[in-house]
Amino acid sequence: MSGQPGYRRGDRIALEYTADPHTRLQPGDQGTVTGYDPKLSQLSVRWDSGSTLAMLLHDGDRVRLITPTSTPARRADEPA
Repeated sequence: MSGQPGYRRGDRIALEYTADPHTRLQPGDQGTVTGYDPKLSQLSVRWDSGSTLAMLLHDGDRVRLITPTSTPARRADEPA
């Protein structure tokens, strides 16, 4: 995964950076991981603001893990 953590559905994250000109998300905004595709390094997030903007980690978007999910959930890239 080239240095990226193995995100899990339910993990809480905070936005550090995105260059997306079409979002109102700001650094520090928080959300919950809904899926992760390690091949594309695409992190699907349900942001607390209501946005569902996905983070493109290979394209420069940056997030940090706040709280890993506390349940033994499947990895976000595993099928349901």
